[in-house]
Amino acid sequence: MSFSRRQFIQLSAGMALSAGIAPSTARAAEGGGDVPLPVPPLLESRRGQPLFLTLQRSHWSFNGDNNKVLVWGINGLYLGPTVRVYSGDDVKLIYTNRLNEPVAMTVSGLQVPGALMGGAPRMMSAGADWAPVLPIRQGASTCWYHADTPNRMAPHVYNGLAGLWLVEDEVSKSLPLPSHYGVDDFPLIIQDKRLDNFATPVYDPPQEGGFLGDVLLVNGVRNPYVDVSRGWVRLRLLNASNARRYQLSMSDNRPFTVIASDQGFLPAPVAVQQLSLAPGERREVLIDMSQGDEVSITAGTAAGIMDRLRGLFQPSSILTSTLILTLRPTGLLPLVTDNLPMRLLADQILDGVAVRTREFRLGDNLPGINGALWDMNRIDTVAQQGTFERWIIHADRPQALHIQGVMFLIKSVNGAQPMGEDRGWKDTAWIDGDVELLVSFPQGSSEHFPFVYYSQSLEMADRGSAGQLLVQSAG
Repeated sequence: MSFSRRQFIQLSAGMALSAGIAPSTARAAEGGGDVPLPVPPLLESRRGQPLFLTLQRSHWSFNGDNNKVLVWGINGLYLGPTVRVYSGDDVKLIYTNRLNEPVAMTVSGLQVPGALMGGAPRMMSAGADWAPVLPIRQGASTCWYHADTPNRMAPHVYNGLAGLWLVEDEVSKSLPLPSHYGVDDFPLIIQDKRLDNFATPVYDPPQEGGFLGDVLLVNGVRNPYVDVSRGWVRLRLLNASNARRYQLSMSDNRPFTVIASDQGFLPAPVAVQQLSLAPGERREVLIDMSQGDEVSITAGTAAGIMDRLRGLFQPSSILTSTLILTLRPTGLLPLVTDNLPMRLLADQILDGVAVRTREFRLGDNLPGINGALWDMNRIDTVAQQGTFERWIIHADRPQALHIQGVMFLIKSVNGAQPMGEDRGWKDTAWIDGDVELLVSFPQGSSEHFPFVYYSQSLEMADRGSAGQLLVQSAG
């Protein structure tokens, strides 16, 4: 982008004037709620009917106006519909690849055998289908489905191949929690991008580390708002960014009530003032809107005037706005009026005894895990189905790690106890230093269809920060 000297002076003066009117923390929520929050359509498994997910080019406006640009997406939208399934069902998916290059898909957080996990062994060439039947045998949880294409996961997710995947069970249906999708129960898919003058996404991965953009998007738009009733509102948060971690807070310091993590409900609700969200991580939170005051969720402090000016001439990794969502209460009565349950799970989370200890070192400047680059013809780790192992993960460059086909508990973070909101079953963790995990292996995999563990800094994963996990069946 080039500017004349006169344009530069005018722009600088305008930005300086706006900067002088409001401090950066207030600017983050300024004009907050410019665009109604898009709610992805709900796609549910009913009576054994297949669910169709078509990967295709589409048109979308990141500004929420009529100026649409070419993007990738699923079923004609940027991103994909929210898929909702029920524990005990056998769900038939039909993926169709209408893009002009090969794509692989997976559902992160889903507990299925390796042969049904997707990824490299299930690559769909252009024009091809993949139609797995997925046995849903896990507790209620918020998962996500996304591109898992070898060496191309980062650009494919960035382009728009991602969506939420909700598992419901008898526990989730019986708890007095907001559960009316798009009314008091909302998906929030958070991403950062770079957009050019025409609001078209620009993807230019760095030589080291992961991609960081300067525009914050939620469900594909900037600065969204949503009208809600005066009561409890449930937000299902997914960080679908390529590498950025967020620290969320409320504009009036009211707490988030965290009820669930990657693999389902926490034992009991946890109230926090700040909430971290690592790439690939999911959290479910409740927000009390009964007082009737508008509130915004933000992710730190937005870029200052000088950072914004620099961003006009060179790629910036500093967000120009940190507004996630503005919640606007209406006069409508809440659908859920009960007090929050004191407990979410009937029993305490039980863990097991580790049969062995492993150590993993994630690459920083150089990709790889334990010094080895991902090779789809090599098994890196062999475990036994039904056992527990102690995994110690080390990273000098902070990044998230995801492990397919497993559940784990975070036992310690740099020698300290994990935060309360991190004490449920998970499959994705932020690694900054040393983190100790107790890993459970409920599902089996094979040499032809192994599980994969990888850095959620997706560019690092594409460069080789991934390993393959064979979980041998108990039989």
